[in-house]
Amino acid sequence: MARFLKIPAAVLSGVALAMSFTPFDQAWLVWGWMWLLFPLLWKVSSKRRLLKGFGLAWLAGMGFWVINLKWLGTVTWPGAVALSAYLSLYFGFFGAFAAGPANPWLAKYESAKTIRDRVRQSLRSLGYAALLGGFWCGLEWVRGWLMTGFGWNGLGVTFAKNLILAQNAEYVGVIGLSFLPVFLSAVAVQTVRRFYQQFQANEVKMLHWDFATALLVIMLSFTSGTIRLSSVTNTPKIEGRVLMVQQDIPQFADKVLWEPSEIIAGFEELTEAGIEEVFREATEAAQKTDSEDEIVGIKMPDLVIWPEACLPAYLYAQKDGSLAGGPNVESVFDYIHSLGNFTFVLGMNEVHGETVADPDVDVYNSLIIDGRMGRRDSYQKNHLVILGEFIPDLPFLHDLYFQTTGVKFGKGLSRGTNFEPLEVEIGGQSVGVIPSVCFEDTVPRLTRKFVRSGPQVLVNVTNDGWFQESEGSVQHFRNALFRSIELRRPTIRCANRGVTGVVTVAGSLVDPYTKEMRHLVDENGSYFHRGYLLASVYVPSEGGVTLYAQFGDWFAVTGLVTSLLWMMMRLALGIFDKE
Repeated sequence: MARFLKIPAAVLSGVALAMSFTPFDQAWLVWGWMWLLFPLLWKVSSKRRLLKGFGLAWLAGMGFWVINLKWLGTVTWPGAVALSAYLSLYFGFFGAFAAGPANPWLAKYESAKTIRDRVRQSLRSLGYAALLGGFWCGLEWVRGWLMTGFGWNGLGVTFAKNLILAQNAEYVGVIGLSFLPVFLSAVAVQTVRRFYQQFQANEVKMLHWDFATALLVIMLSFTSGTIRLSSVTNTPKIEGRVLMVQQDIPQFADKVLWEPSEIIAGFEELTEAGIEEVFREATEAAQKTDSEDEIVGIKMPDLVIWPEACLPAYLYAQKDGSLAGGPNVESVFDYIHSLGNFTFVLGMNEVHGETVADPDVDVYNSLIIDGRMGRRDSYQKNHLVILGEFIPDLPFLHDLYFQTTGVKFGKGLSRGTNFEPLEVEIGGQSVGVIPSVCFEDTVPRLTRKFVRSGPQVLVNVTNDGWFQESEGSVQHFRNALFRSIELRRPTIRCANRGVTGVVTVAGSLVDPYTKEMRHLVDENGSYFHRGYLLASVYVPSEGGVTLYAQFGDWFAVTGLVTSLLWMMMRLALGIFDKE
């Protein structure tokens, strides 16, 4: 390819990948974008091969991330570009690896005249493809934790609407699913090149066993996913009901655009409307009953949930370990409990100290559970958002925050350290709660720490209001739904602005029994909607522990370690420079 075409071709490959994600949703492109990138990386000249490979792949990364993170521009365009440039470094590292130590095109083409030669040729192709797929997964794992991590939108997330392949996240996590498109693409590009070489050499075009093997891997993944998709929905379950309230409160930087009294009144009004619907359902069902002996019960919600940081007030830790608020706060709790016998779950700021004004006081972004018997528990957010909820004590970062948002960064939040599940009652039985606040539902290494044997449900309170009516909310949700598949626990998710709904253990918003969509949208299908959602939730009563819950991202770590060992060996021997 002409030198001047390499740069736009690299960028175009990244753009094609961006089209795989929302709002474009052309997920099929995840299988083909590397068909353009791999030839660029494998054909670089020997002089400064690693650097050239890094540069081309970094450009592909920029083509992807600038488009994929454009929703971040609603808060800060400089921040969006800077984050894109950083995340593209991982593309660059992959490019250097593919152009050098894992470059299958460095060896001269040799005709495969015997079965043994063909086997060796296929194994070599599959080996390089596996190394590349493993290294890509390893890099996604690293960027998920390095410098607090940003693990969004790995290749596996494009399977959010392909529930068959997505089921394999139970074994390897969503990061491990990224192996499949990289592996298949690497084998396919090698196969196409061999066909061309055979044509030039006027040889018989023989079956390429490596490509057949790659297709077999994909078919086995589909088979495994199909089996699990049908089996996980037929396990013994605890059935409950939840009421989730969403106000769609507009926000900008650190400013909420509604008055506190307006926010509280709105949540109370919507909650009351949801409870009224419960009684209306019971009345309508009773009117349709044919037999006078048939009793129609009132299906009250087990949980009433409000989103993250919904109350513009604080709960204070008392000396006896309990949590209490001022009279105005306690009156809200009392009113909600007066509506029915259920557990109240909401997001609030929790203070450990005398006053928020004290510079040494700890303030947490917490998920609060206010039980039916007056017991109040909390989970304090562990995974804080850098430059959002805390800033390292470096003056230039505070200046950067002010320059990009136009407001000064206030007091940062403290980090929670407790990883014990909380507890609620659903369907008359005790159920463990895997709690998460905001973006924590996109951090699988965190949520798996709460997994215990027995019935459990993931509960997330979030607020994507900072990103206006952008695709950031749907991206957030699609990254989060994989937690239900990885851990085989349903998710109850309540947002202020974004996706409010109930996710099955198979990663679907569809109720497996009524076939109704359990999400809060308006008549146009928009998630940016003020209202409430009454929905059923089905909690597996046995609650086994999945392979991913036990061992985490073992697959990605194995791929990274194997690739690094291969790279060190090749670099030490200088093999990739000699071929």
